[in-house]
Amino acid sequence: MRADSLLYGLRRVDEQGTRLLAMRTLSGPEPLRRVDVAIDALVDLAELLRAAAPFPPRVEARGDDADGPRGGGADGPRTDGGTRASDALVASVLDASYERGSAALDRLDSAVVDGLGGDERFETVDSRVVVPLSTTGPYARNWAPVIEALLARLDGVREDFERVARRVAASGTDGALATGCRAVVEMLGTLARVVRRADADARYVRDRTDHSQRELLSTIETATTQLRSDNDA
Repeated sequence: MRADSLLYGLRRVDEQGTRLLAMRTLSGPEPLRRVDVAIDALVDLAELLRAAAPFPPRVEARGDDADGPRGGGADGPRTDGGTRASDALVASVLDASYERGSAALDRLDSAVVDGLGGDERFETVDSRVVVPLSTTGPYARNWAPVIEALLARLDGVREDFERVARRVAASGTDGALATGCRAVVEMLGTLARVVRRADADARYVRDRTDHSQRELLSTIETATTQLRSDNDA
């Protein structure tokens, strides 16, 4: 799995909220289509998280010592400062990828590009930098900045849809659009709760994300079923 897949899913939801807020009126088929796209993106995001569970991987499960923040390896011991610097590099690539749709090498800051060559936490595909995710090896360390990137944006995306939902309620509109807006707000709240819990419980296997992923998927599936039912009515 790549971090791009998770962040692109959230970016799609983010874009729909921005487009909805920019609309002068929330009438006609376009607003509902935007909500539909957001829900489809959240369904895809939930499936990705379920496939990745439990995330992030425990340090003990990452393989040899080279995979931990203090591990050794061919280049010698890693320091906390080195790990933080590498995390910051990952975060810079994630920011560029989220804002621009991809992290093209020719559009990255030169300092970021210079740091990529000696860092094993990236891959380059067709002149684009990607941030892979895994349960072992150096890519397992990418989960921490990816989770931070998701959490940094989730509340803002949810706030946008809360504003849209309030506009729909104030207009007296009911039916599929109102149901869909409420569903997206609920799903984004559940997603944030799942990711925060996974992050907080990362070092405890028993209390981690399998149940959380089922909760997230159940919430999304229920909301999606309800929305589709309203559309068919």
